[in-house]
Amino acid sequence: DGDVRNGCRMGSAGAHPYPTPLCGNRGAGQLCGLPDSGLHQCKYLDYAGGRPGSADRILPPLLQAVGSEGRGVQVTTHEKKEYDCDMTEAERSKYDGRDMVILNRHTEDTIQEDKLSFPMQMENHFAHVRMLWEQGILTHKEARAISAALRKLLAAGPDATGRRPGLTDLFSNLEEWLIEELGIEVGGKFHTGRSRNDMNLTIERMYTRKTLLDMCEAVSFLMDTLLRKAEEHKNTIIPGYTHHSQPVTLGHFYLSAFENFARDLERLLAAYDHTNLSPMGGAAIATTGFPINRERVAELLGFDGLLLNSMNATSSLDFAYEAASAMCIFIQNVGRMAESLLLWNMGEVGISRLNLKYCSYSTIMPQKRNPVALETLRYSGEWSYGALSTMFNTMKAYTPGNGREPGFVVSLYYEIAQRVMDSAYLLEGIVRTLEVDRERALDMTRKGFSTMTELADELVRSQGLSFAAAKKLVGRLVLLAHEEHIPCEAIGRDLLHRAGLEALGVEVDMPEELLRAALDPVQNVERRSLIGGPSPARVAEMIQWGGGRLKELDSQWKARGDRLKRASSRLEELTDALIREEES
Repeated sequence: DGDVRNGCRMGSAGAHPYPTPLCGNRGAGQLCGLPDSGLHQCKYLDYAGGRPGSADRILPPLLQAVGSEGRGVQVTTHEKKEYDCDMTEAERSKYDGRDMVILNRHTEDTIQEDKLSFPMQMENHFAHVRMLWEQGILTHKEARAISAALRKLLAAGPDATGRRPGLTDLFSNLEEWLIEELGIEVGGKFHTGRSRNDMNLTIERMYTRKTLLDMCEAVSFLMDTLLRKAEEHKNTIIPGYTHHSQPVTLGHFYLSAFENFARDLERLLAAYDHTNLSPMGGAAIATTGFPINRERVAELLGFDGLLLNSMNATSSLDFAYEAASAMCIFIQNVGRMAESLLLWNMGEVGISRLNLKYCSYSTIMPQKRNPVALETLRYSGEWSYGALSTMFNTMKAYTPGNGREPGFVVSLYYEIAQRVMDSAYLLEGIVRTLEVDRERALDMTRKGFSTMTELADELVRSQGLSFAAAKKLVGRLVLLAHEEHIPCEAIGRDLLHRAGLEALGVEVDMPEELLRAALDPVQNVERRSLIGGPSPARVAEMIQWGGGRLKELDSQWKARGDRLKRASSRLEELTDALIREEES
């Protein structure tokens, strides 16, 4: 074992063909020199080959060689302590169980989410058992007993299943509860032809479609309030902002948000239609050998159809991505509206003020009235965009099939849906109770030079200038007014004449009444009477159109909800009938 140069792999107790009695490994110019009485773990490298003199390298061929030649050789190693730790076992014991914390927390989170969708899970069980009986897979007596036990559990609630060590979701505990109730020969049959893969995704789609319809209701309520407030404020002049640009009305502003939210409602309805397809019958990934009826289960659960391919049925999560994306687009629209409300709420602007219940206070500054509700809306968007990004990143390049990550993705959707839905109702309350200072809004509009576009237009109409020339002239006029501290409403014919000479070398003689009309925010708004403009007449038309559009959208999401209610009622009737019926 010492003659590395000759490749000896024999222990010295046997017939040793090589004369070198000591280890030939070298390191840092020194020879190992340990005796060859047995195999040792050398701390140096082989000088010639740069290989570690290691028992891990030598032991396997040594034992092979000894065994093949039948020699009884005593093998020893020179042990070297690799790691010396001062931590005692008592000190290490404080970490006992820490390795399971994240897994146990996941179990708790999973069961809590399962409780949210408990009614959907129970409907899934009732429909599956009914179908198994109709297909002859369960006897009437078995289906009746299982359905009766499930009905008992539904009345008692999810906590009645109890918790068992090692079972990490509500369903597994439910199945064990059912077996304890009915025995394994009956209770053990209720999951026949089904997997958690198709069952869980079906329950998640059922819960998601409910959140989408609930979200439609929240957005619809917000849109109704916007229409009511648009009617109230169709004559309320405010400055429109592309950096304080032109006069508009608060009613016009509310209708802008209304149109955004109408498209959000359309996106939610489209997401519902893509969600309301049944994965049931896909089983784990490749369907099942039992003669189940996928179409019947889909019908009993109120689905519009099937996800046909079983692999797609048990692995696709695009329903959650689409629903979450629709929610995030909505909260983006909310955020943009909230930013305007935040600006108006500043004391320096003072166009509007939040109702006191939406504000917080300072512990040191007694005058503070912090608009925390609007800041909450802003954060709802920021958080939701991050959660949506995590959903996409989690499933990047994830092969078809199931695992733990898909559950995390759907959990994030549930959180997004709740946060965004709550935000919709919060914004509705803010708009409904907003305190608007009409005089301050009009004054801010007058002082902000927002009527300069209309003055340029008037120069084109009455003075025969091209718009480019008129724009240049008015630009010079604004500079002169700023330099000489002349407010917008005090601009007179003389200053306009001077601006014409300095900017274009032309004399402008605009009649006083035309100049005053051009500088008046109220007349500015009334002149913007094209379709979609801010004039009160056009705002009134848009309110009427909006009312019709809202009724149309309401009828669509309500019709979907009514269909689900009918399916649920029908399933309940069939289950009751099955429990009541005596076996024929």
